Amino acid sequence: MQARNFINKYNASNKSAGFSTYDSVKATEKWLEYALDVMDMQDAMMRSLDFNEKYMLAQALVVAERKKAYMYRHKNFDLKRASTLLSAVKNKQKVT
Repeated sequence: MQARNFINKYNASNKSAGFSTYDSVKATEKWLEYALDVMDMQDAMMRSLDFNEKYMLAQALVVAERKKAYMYRHKNFDLKRASTLLSAVKNKQKVT
């Protein structure tokens, strides 16, 4: 994903997210999404030469880290499954 997409996804003014009940949140899958976004944003920050883009990525990174930490504390979160999924995705990225 490009840096601009991450900035738009985690922008503070983006209020288009829908409402779901606490019990129906798929915390493991959302944690995986945020973990992968954090890794990609860190890579994008290192590759970027534009200061403003780095600053906006840093702000988006803070939001993504906060959301990742919330999903980690959620009652539906399964650490074993999350670590298995994360390692599978990382290995898939290395192969391709």
